[in-house]
Amino acid sequence: MFNKITVNKIVKAFEIEKRQIVLLQFWGEDEDRKTLHDFSYAVAANGGVPIELQHAKTYYNGLFENMPEQIFGEKYFSIFKEVDVVIDICMYAAVIPDANFPKDKMNFYREYMKNMFATLVKKDKFIQLRVPSEAFANEANIDPNEFIERMTDAYDIDYDKLKSEADTLINSLSSKSKVVIRTGNDCNLTLSLSEREWHGDTGTGDMPCGEIYIAPIEYSSDGNLFIDTLYFEDNVAKEITLEIEGGMIVSSSDSAFNDFLSELPPNGNVIGEFGIGLNENVKSLCGYPVLDEKMKNTYHIGIGQNTMFGGTVDSMCHIDLVFTGEVSFVE
Repeated sequence: MFNKITVNKIVKAFEIEKRQIVLLQFWGEDEDRKTLHDFSYAVAANGGVPIELQHAKTYYNGLFENMPEQIFGEKYFSIFKEVDVVIDICMYAAVIPDANFPKDKMNFYREYMKNMFATLVKKDKFIQLRVPSEAFANEANIDPNEFIERMTDAYDIDYDKLKSEADTLINSLSSKSKVVIRTGNDCNLTLSLSEREWHGDTGTGDMPCGEIYIAPIEYSSDGNLFIDTLYFEDNVAKEITLEIEGGMIVSSSDSAFNDFLSELPPNGNVIGEFGIGLNENVKSLCGYPVLDEKMKNTYHIGIGQNTMFGGTVDSMCHIDLVFTGEVSFVE
């Protein structure tokens, strides 16, 4: 969990303007509501107007079980019209219902969540924050104590310094048309960046934060990428080389990763992102992409969906592959 000092530091990084209406969506149970309240207090201290909305799995079990018909209509979602900022505070993965959720009401729940997301995604800011919790540790297959320590450290950073570093780097790279990636002994990969825009993840998007990223031109690169330790799903590949043709990862030197590639959804193997990690409090890779891709002095390529940040790849997945190497940019 967070202490109040860290909560205040995090909320300040959200850059909430005075009197903005801030919807805090809490994906957690009653016993953890103190965390929600702490964020509400910090939002108020920064001049925002907090509104709390709890999405507890146990509550939804009972609520939807007792609904004879869909009760969440247009009038309900109009309540959120004046919301400026949305903050998801997650004790566990958002949206996914409880194992005991009534199966005959699943369509009601899916419709509710679909309409909720469609209503809120257009707001000025949509921030998702994962609380260092045992539930997320189990999801990441990491010892809870280690996971909570890693996550807490990643949040406890100098956000002003991070924003300044990201802005400076983006300004220096905005005119570059290509990135050349050299890994291993003789692996080379060039990605075209022409006409694409860099984005900074420095406190107003995915939390914990700490990266800049861009959607390279799709289907335009050929080459190889060597990764010393690659985490994917529940697997770890050592000293793996990825083969890229036409901007897609088509094969690798690891049979388990090849099986993984073969099971990806359509366009899931297309290179859709290049990113640079900037969070200096992420000290080592652990297999949890939310942390690993933010580690300073690392880079990552994302495969799959990238339409949210300027690309054209429409896919059901987005997977980040983190590596180290020598990177240079050309006009």
